[in-house]
Amino acid sequence: MDLENGMVGWESAEDPENPQNWSWGKKWMLMLWIGSMSTFSPMASSLCAPGTSFTLEDYGLTSKTIGTLMISIYVLGYAVGPLFLAPLMYGRPIVINTSSAFFNAFILGCSFAPNMPSLIVMRLLAGVGGSAVMTIVSAVIGDVFRVHERAAASCIVIGTPSLAPIIGPIAGGFISEYLGWRWAYWILLMGSGPLNIAMFMFMKESNHPTILEKKTKRLKKELGRDDLHSHLEMRLPPREVLARSIVRPIKFLFRSPIAFLISLYVSVVYGTLYLLFTTIPDVFQNTYHFSVQYTGLAYLALGFIMKYNDRNVVRMREKNNGVFEPEMRLSTTIYFAPFMPIALFIYGWTARPEVHWIVPCLSFIPFGFGLLGIFVPCQTYMVDAFLSTAASAVAALVCMRSIFGAFLPLIGPKLYDKMGLGWGNTVLGFITLAVTPVPFAFLKWGGFVRKRYPVHL
Repeated sequence: MDLENGMVGWESAEDPENPQNWSWGKKWMLMLWIGSMSTFSPMASSLCAPGTSFTLEDYGLTSKTIGTLMISIYVLGYAVGPLFLAPLMYGRPIVINTSSAFFNAFILGCSFAPNMPSLIVMRLLAGVGGSAVMTIVSAVIGDVFRVHERAAASCIVIGTPSLAPIIGPIAGGFISEYLGWRWAYWILLMGSGPLNIAMFMFMKESNHPTILEKKTKRLKKELGRDDLHSHLEMRLPPREVLARSIVRPIKFLFRSPIAFLISLYVSVVYGTLYLLFTTIPDVFQNTYHFSVQYTGLAYLALGFIMKYNDRNVVRMREKNNGVFEPEMRLSTTIYFAPFMPIALFIYGWTARPEVHWIVPCLSFIPFGFGLLGIFVPCQTYMVDAFLSTAASAVAALVCMRSIFGAFLPLIGPKLYDKMGLGWGNTVLGFITLAVTPVPFAFLKWGGFVRKRYPVHL
C-alpha cells in the first residue's frame, strides 16, 4: 500500500483482507462450497453411462455410437465453456454461481428431453455451465492458499471431483434400473440445486484484484481521492478485456510448450478414462451378464485416491536452498504414470468369459491410482507455474482435455469391433506408455523451458 503515490494494495503481509490470511475455517468453508459443486458437475458426465441401454430403448434407437455421443457430448461443453468464461474468471462468486444456475437449468432440461437430439443438446449446454467451477477451482486454491499448502487443498478439492465420474455410474446404475434413467438427472438436481442457492447467499469473494478494486473504490469515497488505483488493476476497457481474454487459453497452448505438453499429457489420460466409461457397460453386461445396477459397481474399482505431496515439495525446496520451483509439484507423478498402461493391458486381455469378472475389475485399481496421481499434481502445477493468470492456464488444460474426453470415446466402438478388447486396449496402453516420460522430462528440463518461453498475454 502506497497511498502517497495513489497505489492501493494490502496493508501488510498479515492483512486480514488478503484471502491467504483468512482463518482456516473460512478457507475450508469456501473449499467446501466449490468442492461440492465441482463434484456434481463431473458426476453429471457419467451418471447416465450405465443406463445408456435404457435411454436408447426409450427413444427407439440401437446405435452404440449415438449412445457414446450422448455420454461424451457433455465433456465437449467443458471445452467450449472456458473459452467464454475465462475473461470473467477474475471475480469468483458471480461466475461460479451464474454458471452453476445455467448447469442446473439444463440438467432439469435433460430430465424432460423428448428425444435423443434434444437430450444431446441439453447435455452439451449443461456441460458448458458445469465447466466454470471445474476451471476456476484451481485459481481459487491459488487465491487462498500459500505454495506449501496447495497440494493438500488440491488433493481434496481437485482429487475428489476427479472421483465423481466414477461415483456417477455407481449411483446411475441403480437409479436407472429401479427408477428410470430420467430420475438420475432429478436426483442430481436435488443435490446441486440447493447447493447453488446456498452459494449465492454465502460465498465470499477470494480474487485478489477484485478485492483490491472494491477496496480502492471504498478509499476513493472515504478519502475523496479520485487518483487512487489498485496495484492489480487491469487498465483496459471491458470490451478489450473480453476480446483478449477469450483467446488466452488458446494462446497458452500455442505459446507455451509447458502448457501444451502438460495439457496434452492430461488429455490423453482423460480421453482414455471416458473411453473406458463407454466400454464398461457393454463389457460387463454382455461378457459377464451383469444387470445395469451391478455394472455401475464395476466403476468402483477406479476410485483410489492419492496422498498429499505438500511434504515432498517442502523437502525439495529445502534441498534447493529454500527456492520453490513449480516443477517440484510433478515429483510424485513419475511414480503414478506407469500405472495407466499397465492397467489397460491387464483390462484388455482379461475381460473375457473364461476369466473371472473380478480380474478386469481389479485392473481399474491401478488405473484410478495413476489417474489421480497425474491429475492433481498437473493441475496444481499449472496454478504454480502461471499464478497471475492461473484461471486462463487451467482453462487451456480443461479445454484440451475435454476435447479428447468428448471425441476419443467415439472411436471406441469401431476400435473394439475391429481389433477386439485385447488389442484395442493394447493400442491405448501403448499410447499412454508413449506419454509416460512427460513428467520425467518436466522434472529435468521443465524449469528451463518455462523460463525460456514465458507467456506474454
